[in-house]
Amino acid sequence: PIYQEILALPDVVGGPVLSWGVTKINIPDFFRKPWAELSIRGKRIKLYHWLLHNLPWKLPEGFDYPDLGALLRARGVQTIDILDWYDSRATLRLDMNQPVAAEFHNRYRLFIDIGCLEHVFDTRQCIESCLRMVAPGGHYVLCTPVSGWVGHGFHTFDPKGLELALTLNGFEIVYHRYTTRGEGRIVERPKGDTLIWLVGRKLRPMNEFKIPQQDYWWGEVFGTGPRPSLDADVGKLSAADESQPARARAAR
Repeated sequence: PIYQEILALPDVVGGPVLSWGVTKINIPDFFRKPWAELSIRGKRIKLYHWLLHNLPWKLPEGFDYPDLGALLRARGVQTIDILDWYDSRATLRLDMNQPVAAEFHNRYRLFIDIGCLEHVFDTRQCIESCLRMVAPGGHYVLCTPVSGWVGHGFHTFDPKGLELALTLNGFEIVYHRYTTRGEGRIVERPKGDTLIWLVGRKLRPMNEFKIPQQDYWWGEVFGTGPRPSLDADVGKLSAADESQPARARAAR
């Protein structure tokens, strides 16, 4: 269901595409086989997922492919590059702890990262590079842990920090979901092992990368009253400026 929703977003599917790693599509047999051919256990599992997790009764048309690249090619995408530092199947062997070359900036209409960001130590540099590789008008699809997943990767992220990284740097958030581990149940808030699914659309080319800042300092600077309006005499702070403490301190 998550992939169905994301791929149905306006103008998301388009090339060239950059996929971080080869994303396999593993569909259990009970979504493929007729009901009569399932074991009693398979029938119970299928009913469980259908009733409690709103998963489809059978495999939706257009998803019976071995990996995400094959699925996108079937939808008309001609160019799909694979990014990976270790995988020999990759067409781009890049260490995402390092800045990417300018030749890759604004290159891809769709950048898909399903569970790779948390495995890169220098996430500040990694996120900047990912965003720079997306072409204006293109989309960045990110799935990464925001709760739990102890020992899975280097990082578990704060959802607000991820969204700020996008919005401060010329993206708008067009999709946001949380899912649990295993069955992929959609939840409203992160709890336990939880993934975030974000899709950002790039509105314009990036200039200098703006680093998100947490807003714990706000009360120290402005007190506990309401935040100033955009027309207040504190520098006319915009949503992006709220994440720049130096600007706020100058307004004291």
